[in-house]
Amino acid sequence: MKKLIFLFLIIASISLNAGHHKVGELSSEEIVKMAYSTFASGDTDAWSKLHTEDLKFSIYGKLPHSGTHIGTEATIKNVFEVIPKFWPNFKLEIQNIDTVKTKSGSTVYVLHKMTADNLNSSALHMFTLKNGKINSFSAFDDYDSMRKAMVK
Repeated sequence: MKKLIFLFLIIASISLNAGHHKVGELSSEEIVKMAYSTFASGDTDAWSKLHTEDLKFSIYGKLPHSGTHIGTEATIKNVFEVIPKFWPNFKLEIQNIDTVKTKSGSTVYVLHKMTADNLNSSALHMFTLKNGKINSFSAFDDYDSMRKAMVK
């Protein structure tokens, strides 16, 4: 009977821990969600720690924050500090998130509802991750809607 109880406890323990990450190990989707959370809260230090030093952050179109920004400091200065000036009450709400595993890491695609004053649109963001950190970001936003909603 003791062996049966012991066996049951071992099986139950394995089942409870199955699918859980080791301490300090997050999925690519969890890292991306943390990046959005730290962006939304304004915690640029925590946001920076989720990215590689040579982060390539691309915003397409011809808007005040557009361009390819290299590194977290350039991204914070040229994107994060610019957005609230031109799009008050800017928010992103995740609608769908998908991950594709690659040989060198993973790519995460995030579909958003994007809102701000006078803005209600969609956005698609693409992240590449290597060694548990975000290495690149590309935004495929509705730039015409953003331009029309922009505070001038």
